[in-house]
Amino acid sequence: MNTEKKAVVSLGMSCQTTHQLRRLTSAESQQTTTQIAALSGPMDWLICPPHSTIQLLKHRFPDFTKDDIQIRKGRAYWSEFNLYFWHSFLVDDGEQRQVCIDKTFENELSRWRYLRDRFSTLNPTQTVFVLSNTQNNLRTEVFRETEQNQYRFTPELLEELHWSLAGFFSTAISNIHLEVITRTDLTDNIESCAYGYLLPHDQHEWKGSNKSWDQWWHQLHDQSNR
Repeated sequence: MNTEKKAVVSLGMSCQTTHQLRRLTSAESQQTTTQIAALSGPMDWLICPPHSTIQLLKHRFPDFTKDDIQIRKGRAYWSEFNLYFWHSFLVDDGEQRQVCIDKTFENELSRWRYLRDRFSTLNPTQTVFVLSNTQNNLRTEVFRETEQNQYRFTPELLEELHWSLAGFFSTAISNIHLEVITRTDLTDNIESCAYGYLLPHDQHEWKGSNKSWDQWWHQLHDQSNR
């Protein structure tokens, strides 16, 4: 990792990535002189399989219409790109928050456009893009047993994502630093993938193990100092 890289950005595929990057960069700013910020992006707080991210990159994160957004599993869902806005389009309704597309649409579209434009202006040579599939409730709350292809990683899929990022930023693939956080039971042939990092199992529903993510983070910094 080049020492000039100053930002980490989540590529999903779930909320754990955003949560951990924000936690790690908050700790980072307190402990070292190397300032690395977790920048907000369009993939924050989504449930979005890598196949979907690839398509979003190829279509340059297009606008959605009100008719595009449905309610599925109690969440806002964009069927064209097979993604859930897991924490968006929500309003307070008594004791809990409920999806209300009509009341929230304009604000959510404006937010999407802002995050898309911010993502588009990133300097890829100063950014680390981070993808993970280690959120445990992906297999229970989100996807069915027959939908493992939605959250399992393969070297071919990760390579396509890598190239899609290069295409989006109109740069050489060597300028894209992609980090993939996964587990042995959630990926195929990860040993053939140069940017994969394996975490052990944890018992957290969605946040993941701070200790395991810390170990990855320290390795990332070790690489930057070589």
